Amino acid sequence: MIETASLVTIRPAHPADVPAIEELHRGSVRRLAVSYYSPAQLESFLATRTLDRRLIESGTYYVAEILSVLVGSGGWMAIDDRPEGARRARIRSVFVHPDWARQGIGRRLVLHAETEAMRLGFMLFELDASLPGVPLYRRLGYREVARTGLDLPDGSTLPVIRMEKARAVAAASNR
Repeated sequence: MIETASLVTIRPAHPADVPAIEELHRGSVRRLAVSYYSPAQLESFLATRTLDRRLIESGTYYVAEILSVLVGSGGWMAIDDRPEGARRARIRSVFVHPDWARQGIGRRLVLHAETEAMRLGFMLFELDASLPGVPLYRRLGYREVARTGLDLPDGSTLPVIRMEKARAVAAASNR
């Protein structure tokens, strides 16, 4: 039996991928987060921009494909780019198609983003995890630093968990 994660190819996202990425995000949120958030919270969250197109422009947003079928996406951005200090990066917008969830694709995307950021000297990683994503990030060595919320267009708040990890932990979990 072939492990699903071994079939995955990861490449930088291109502007032409945007419609498929946005559809992936909507499907992922509506099916994978339904037991964590109310329908109103999910729809309000989807009214926000789940994809920051600047990440595509900067080359730090990636798509995961199996046989040219989009099965996931995710990336990173610099937060603190001071060469003299501990450079921080934020893992962003990791989504997996619900039909491919829990098969190692999210893990591969996060590890790819971390590896690319580390290659450029980023030492610390942080993210705001939606509740369904927390177990994945914990397995990858992230620790909770705060419970916070994402302000939604309808005035409500989507609970998220701020998490972080240091490069030494990132390098060990990337093996």
